[in-house]
Amino acid sequence: MSSLSSPVMPCDRLVFPSCRRYSADATLLLVGFVGAGKKTLGIIASVALRRRFIDFDAVFRQEVHLSPQEYIAQHGPARYRELELRLTRTLLETCPTGCVITITGVGWSANRQQQVLLKEFAQNHPVVYVRRDRVDLQRFIITTSPDKFNRIFEAGNEFFQSCSSFDFFNHTQEEKLTDYAGRPLPAYIKLKEAERVFLRFLHQIFGRAYHVLFSSDPFSPSHTYALQVPLVWLESNPDLELLESGADAVNLVIDGGAVDTNSAGFMERIAKHMATIRKHTRVPVFIEVPQSDTSCGELLEMLFRLAPDAVACPVDHSDLTRLKLAKGHTKIIATYQSASLTANQSIFPEICSLLDNTEKQGFDAFRLTTTPSCPGDLTNLTLQQRLREITNLPITVYHTGPLGRASICLNPILSPVMLPSLPDNPTGVTLASAQQALTSCFLLPKQTFTVFGQRVTNSLSPAMHNAAYSACGLPHAYDILCSDHFSDIHKLLNSTDHGGVAVTLPYKTEVLDLLDDLSPDAQDIHAVNTVVIERNNNPPSSSSSKKILKGYNTDYLGIRDCINKHLSPANAIRPGTTALIIGAGGMARAAIYACYQLGVRQICIYNRTVSNAQKLAEYYTRWAEKQQKKNKQNDSRLQIEILQSGNDPWPEGFRQPTVIVACLPAPSGGQLQEPVTMVVAEQWLRSTTGGVFIDVAYGMPQTKLRQAMNDRASMGWVVVDGLVVLLEQGIAQYELFTKRPAPVHVMRGVLREYTNAIPG
Repeated sequence: MSSLSSPVMPCDRLVFPSCRRYSADATLLLVGFVGAGKKTLGIIASVALRRRFIDFDAVFRQEVHLSPQEYIAQHGPARYRELELRLTRTLLETCPTGCVITITGVGWSANRQQQVLLKEFAQNHPVVYVRRDRVDLQRFIITTSPDKFNRIFEAGNEFFQSCSSFDFFNHTQEEKLTDYAGRPLPAYIKLKEAERVFLRFLHQIFGRAYHVLFSSDPFSPSHTYALQVPLVWLESNPDLELLESGADAVNLVIDGGAVDTNSAGFMERIAKHMATIRKHTRVPVFIEVPQSDTSCGELLEMLFRLAPDAVACPVDHSDLTRLKLAKGHTKIIATYQSASLTANQSIFPEICSLLDNTEKQGFDAFRLTTTPSCPGDLTNLTLQQRLREITNLPITVYHTGPLGRASICLNPILSPVMLPSLPDNPTGVTLASAQQALTSCFLLPKQTFTVFGQRVTNSLSPAMHNAAYSACGLPHAYDILCSDHFSDIHKLLNSTDHGGVAVTLPYKTEVLDLLDDLSPDAQDIHAVNTVVIERNNNPPSSSSSKKILKGYNTDYLGIRDCINKHLSPANAIRPGTTALIIGAGGMARAAIYACYQLGVRQICIYNRTVSNAQKLAEYYTRWAEKQQKKNKQNDSRLQIEILQSGNDPWPEGFRQPTVIVACLPAPSGGQLQEPVTMVVAEQWLRSTTGGVFIDVAYGMPQTKLRQAMNDRASMGWVVVDGLVVLLEQGIAQYELFTKRPAPVHVMRGVLREYTNAIPG
C-alpha cells in the first residue's frame, strides 16, 4: 500500500475509550502497518480465544477478486478508499462478537470517515495497534527515499494511535535461540515466545485469570517485593535473565526526564520495553509514574494502553473517576510522598482522609513513603498497622533515603528492591539482602527440604534449589535421603524444621495414604511428587500445634510445558493428535495427564510389563469418563491402546504420534540394576511432520532412545531431554515450597554447568 501518497486527515493522537472493560465475547480488532505481524498474532488470538479469524485483505479479495494493491493500480486510490470504507463498516457491523479481525489497508491512506468508524468501534471493543520496529517495517513499505518512509510512518502511526485503545509491540525475533545448555532450538520456538507474550497481553485486556506462578499474591502481606527496573537500564544492553530473579513483580520505573507525551516515539519506546519485560519474566508487570510529572493524566492514559498488571500514580491526581474507567483490568496503586511522618503526628487524619478517598475512587492499593527521622526508624510498621485497621486495601509504607533501608526490609507488601547488577546504591536494597534481614530478625525461619526415593544419590535437585535459595537470600537447605524403605519418610514429615519433601520412585503412589490434602491434579493422577508441610503459628511444642501435609504433582507440569513449548505449529494439538507414552510408572501417569490437559484424546502406551500398561489404561479410561460426565464435556472420549511389543503395527484408526514421552527410570550411579533397552519401532515413527520427543531420564548425557531420536532431527523431531523437564517441574516445586517466585535463570544456570561438565 506504500504507493499511496494522499494527505492524511488531521486526527487526535490517542483514543480514550469511556471504559476498557469489554464483554467476554467482544470482537478483537488488530490494526497496524503492513509487515507488523497482525495476521500471525490474529491467528494466535483466534485459536486461544476460540474465535473466528477474519483478515480484511482476504475479505477484500473475495469481494472484488483483486488484492488491494491490484485494485488501486486499476481504479485509483479514491475508488479504493470508498470500497475499503464500505467493506470495513459492513465487517464491523456484522461481526461485533466472537471474532478476531485484522485490518491493514488503512492508516496513511485513510480518510476522516475511516478514522471515525474505527474510533467508534474502539469504544466497546478492544482495538490493538500492533507495532513493530521501524527498520523491519521498511522492508515492507518500499519507498524512494528515507524521508518519504518517515512521512508515511508518522502519518500512519498517528492514525493507528488515534483509533485504537491498546498498544502491543511485536518484537523482531532475531536472536539465536538456545536451550539451557546453549544448543540451538528450532526457529519456530521464536513464534512460541511471541505467542506466550501476546496471549499474556490479551488475558490482561479481557481480565482472564493467567496463573503461571505457585507463589503468594504480590499484594498479600507475606513480604513481597517489586523489582525496580529503570528505563535507562533496559536501554543499556542488559542481561535480561535478571528480570526473573525471584521478585514478586517487576516495576518499570520511568524517570521524569524521560517522559515526553508529545513525542511520537515515546509510546513506541515504552511499548517496546513492556513487551521485553513480558517476554523475560512470568511475574506481574507494574509501571511507576514519576511523582513530579506535570502531564501525569496523559501519561497514565498512554500507559493503560499497554495493559500492565498495575500502575503506581500519585493519589492527588485531578481526575480519578476517569482513571477508574480508563484503567480496564489494570490495578492502580495510589502513591503519596510525605516529607516526614510518625504514627502520632497531627498529619495522620490527613492520611486517613487520603486513604478513604483512594478507596472510594476505586484505587486497588495505597502506598505511603516518608522520610525517616533517624537511623533504624520503624514508625512505618506502626503506621501501617493503624492504617490496615481502617481499610481493606493493601497498604505499603516505608521510609526512603539512606536511612530507610530497614523499613523497606520489614515492610510486608511490595517492598522495592534493586537489581543486583546495578552499581552500589546506598538508598536501596536487593532481594537477597531484604530476605537476609528477615532471617536476622527471626521473621524468616530456616526450613529443610529433602528429595526422597530409592535412586536419588545423583539427583540435581539439591544443587538447583540450593543455588536458588542462596541467590534470593533464603536460609533454606535442600538435601537427599536415599532409602529402600518407605517408612523412612516419617522422620522427614515429622521433623519440625522440614518444610517439604520431594518424593521420587517408587513412592509416588504409596505416599498418598499419609496426606491430609491433595491438589486436583495429584488426585487425578493418583501420584504425588511434592509434599508441602504446613504448620500453624503455635510453637512446635504446643499441644495445639497442627501439621498439614499437602500433596502436589509437578511432574505433569514439567512434561506439559515441555510439550507446549517445543511442539511446532505444524503439529499443534488438534482433534486426532496422538501421543505415545513409553513406560507405565509414576511419570507415565503424569505424562498421560499432561497430554489430556493439552487436548490429546488418542494415546498409546508401550511398556515392558503389559499388565501394568493395561492397569494404567483402565485407570485413565474410567477417569476420563467421569470427567466428561462431571464437566458435561462434548469433546471426543479418551482412547488408549496398548502396544505389547516393538513388532506391533501402529493401531488402526490412530494417526501417527507427534508427541512421544519416554518415562523410563533414570540411571543411578551411571547404571540401572536392570537396564531398560526399549526402542521405538520404525512403524511408529512415520509422522510426516515429525513431532516432539521428551525423555524424562536425565542421569546420563544420552540414552539409547534419545540418541535414536536425535538422528531424526532432520525429519522434524525435536528432542527434549530430562533436564528440561527437571527445570520446569523444579520451578513449580520451588514456588510451592517457598511461596516465592523462582529465580529461573539461577536454576537454569545450574543445569547448564552440569551439562558443560559432562565429558564429550
